[in-house]
Amino acid sequence: MRIVLATPLYPPEIAPVATYAKELARRLSLAGHKINVLAYTHLPEQLQNVTVTVIDKHKPRIVRLRAFRKALIQSAHDTDAVIAINGMSTEIPLILTPLHKKTIFCIADKKAHARFSIIDWLATIRTDAVINSIPKQKPEILPLETKPVDAIKAWNTSWNEHLQKIETILGYDN
Repeated sequence: MRIVLATPLYPPEIAPVATYAKELARRLSLAGHKINVLAYTHLPEQLQNVTVTVIDKHKPRIVRLRAFRKALIQSAHDTDAVIAINGMSTEIPLILTPLHKKTIFCIADKKAHARFSIIDWLATIRTDAVINSIPKQKPEILPLETKPVDAIKAWNTSWNEHLQKIETILGYDN
């Protein structure tokens, strides 16, 4: 399945939304999907079998939003589904763009969701499904400490459940 992952942040940014977007792209790619990440970033981290379309985040806001919308239209043209991660910079183009594709809206940034609840609400109207929870943060592995085996298992389990939910919504059970 060809999937566009629209995200406001992507590594090298270090925010939780960025790390979530990268891990989601990585895991969907490993599941056999062709992923195109559409992100506001600069010098994105590369993943095998994942294409990253960069929108320059240093341009004025209106220019960025137009560029993101244009890239979203172009990317979605030849794809099966769109997964949009919340954030005003992805939601406004999502609201203004008729995609005619299966669309999932992931609320990964709870603070942004609280600040922009009206925009989030409008974005949910434009999507087929909303996912309100995301997997746990990856546990830290620190030197000279025992490996957090149980925490890593819980993290992997939460990701497997999350991916199963997404693939069920997309109608693609692996």
